[in-house]
Amino acid sequence: MTLVSARSALAVGIVIVLGVGAFMWFNINPSTPTGATTTVVGSPGVPGYDCPKPSANSELLCDILPTGYTIAARLPNAPNAYCLTNMSQAACTLLKQTQSNGVCDPNETWKTSPLDCGCTGALVPDPYTGRCAAPASICLANGLGLNYALSKIF
Repeated sequence: MTLVSARSALAVGIVIVLGVGAFMWFNINPSTPTGATTTVVGSPGVPGYDCPKPSANSELLCDILPTGYTIAARLPNAPNAYCLTNMSQAACTLLKQTQSNGVCDPNETWKTSPLDCGCTGALVPDPYTGRCAAPASICLANGLGLNYALSKIF
């Protein structure tokens, strides 16, 4: 065995060990007992979606707020309020009151009010809850059309 192939084998071994270690580090939660499950929740302080779930089916019809809910004032430089195509008139009227106020109100989703409910960092929207919750992963590349490109790289 030559010195170059020995170094290559050592480098490959180190990469494999680091890869397995990184996988274990990011995918195993040591504080969770074996057999237990964890729940990913949205940002603390963000009220939940108040219309029937999944939100992907009801966001164009959501025209209710919880009793006693106070709508925050619009942001000073907020864009004009708008409604999505095929949104009911009642939902549109309410959305124009709650949109672009800096609060993800119970009638809004990431799609109806991206300024208020948009996802930050590596989070992606959950079409069931209408809130940001799940971390983005390589599995989402399929929907982006990257499945072909990734198969050619790896």
